[in-house]
Amino acid sequence: MPTLKKRINLSIDDSLYSELEALKELKKAPSLSAVVIELAKEALELQEDLYFAKIAAEREGEKIISHKQIWKKQ
Repeated sequence: MPTLKKRINLSIDDSLYSELEALKELKKAPSLSAVVIELAKEALELQEDLYFAKIAAEREGEKIISHKQIWKKQ
């Protein structure tokens, strides 16, 4: 069946395949592809969270300026 979606071919070992199959059954997912897509989305969200946590940690040492201080007339 033709599709406009991009495809990624993966080669995985037997143990990972077995774990993905077990997760498919546990989540009652329609396919292994659906499981892999869900896991990829979760991983991207985690990476985004780590990125923003790093930025926040870097900003912790910066001087905090209040809204009033920023907008007061000079």
